[in-house]
Amino acid sequence: MTLGRLALLVLSFNLLTFGNGPTMIPLLQRHLVIDTGVLSLDQFLYAFAVGRVTPGQANLYVAAIGYMTYGLLGAAAMMAAIQLPGYLMLPLAKSYERYRRIRAVQGLTRGLTASSVGVVLYAAFAIGRETLTSGVAWLVFALTLGFILGWRWNPLAAILAAGSIGGIVKLGTG
Repeated sequence: MTLGRLALLVLSFNLLTFGNGPTMIPLLQRHLVIDTGVLSLDQFLYAFAVGRVTPGQANLYVAAIGYMTYGLLGAAAMMAAIQLPGYLMLPLAKSYERYRRIRAVQGLTRGLTASSVGVVLYAAFAIGRETLTSGVAWLVFALTLGFILGWRWNPLAAILAAGSIGGIVKLGTG
């Protein structure tokens, strides 16, 4: 896959998902890991993890994907691909303010939101099925979920704490 094709793919997925970074995950994972094999699942998840622990917008992981595939030029191209739709949407956002009280527009907005949640849940299921293959992986998953939902921790703190515990358990068992 050429850099131009990758940038066009990210741009189109970003437009399709209205800039919702997490919603692009299953689309990119399917295309880059399953369909084309540009990245392994581990590389894809690494790029996502780097993007999540780095301060900035939710779809910053795409810059990591660009860097992994084409270096600094790839990272810059992916940043442009994820920023451009935001500027293209400015006129649409202005129109939305004018029409947001119309019942059909509200229904469309709710429908798009619900479908985005469905896509994110599908991605979580698909990636989880491939990565939650050991007891330690399940432990880290459960701890992260518990820290975030049960104790209302910041997601970054939950990831770091659960990952650290998982690393300690892994060292102790093997």
